[in-house]
Amino acid sequence: MTDSEEWARARERDIHEAMTYPYGEPEARFRSRADAPVVAIDIDGTMGNYHAHFLWFATHWFGREFPHPEEVNPGIRLSTFMGITHREYRECKLAYRQGGLKRFMPAYPGADRLTRRIRKARAQVWICTTRPYLRLDNIDPDTREWLRRNNIQYDAVIWEGIDEEDPTKYADLVNQVGTDRIVAVVEDLPEQIADAHKHGIGTVYMMDQPYNREPATPDAYRIRDLDELWGNLEVDLSIWYENHGG
Repeated sequence: MTDSEEWARARERDIHEAMTYPYGEPEARFRSRADAPVVAIDIDGTMGNYHAHFLWFATHWFGREFPHPEEVNPGIRLSTFMGITHREYRECKLAYRQGGLKRFMPAYPGADRLTRRIRKARAQVWICTTRPYLRLDNIDPDTREWLRRNNIQYDAVIWEGIDEEDPTKYADLVNQVGTDRIVAVVEDLPEQIADAHKHGIGTVYMMDQPYNREPATPDAYRIRDLDELWGNLEVDLSIWYENHGG
């Protein structure tokens, strides 16, 4: 790797940390409530109805109909499910992102209420998303605007990682807060659930979706809505506080 490539890589990491760490600077994570429990929540497919919104956009972008969002996807790629090439799918997804559509993706009922309840319980809400903010300038502002419009309370946002050896968002989360503080993760994708477990996160909830029912995903508690999720998290937080003298 040349000196200029090393400099660019270091600069990319600085940007990643400045945007990802909770208070703007990496060292700030040690200053405020560094011992508080953390609930990590995904956005697309977990707090927001990305699947239906994207298929709606694709219908207009391609000018033809696609499978209904509630039709069960038997564990295949979305592009295959839609009957298009993966290149066409990526072009459509890029257009979706660049067009700012993530600003008005529908939020699931109770998303704002869930985050208020978590923070009222003296826990932190960490938003964990695989959105690649370093590749498109509008990803960060569109995401934060969606959070603002939907009154989502949060303490930090973790994006798709850039670590060459372990670039996942849950590797980043564990690196920043450690596994002991993580009360639960909430996800919709089986591969992300597997990654959370890989990094030592024990309690994972899966938002029930037509695209994650086949094949069945082990080691995750399937929930139907965000109010049901809170009923479980309330118990998890109570147990965490008991174990930590809180």
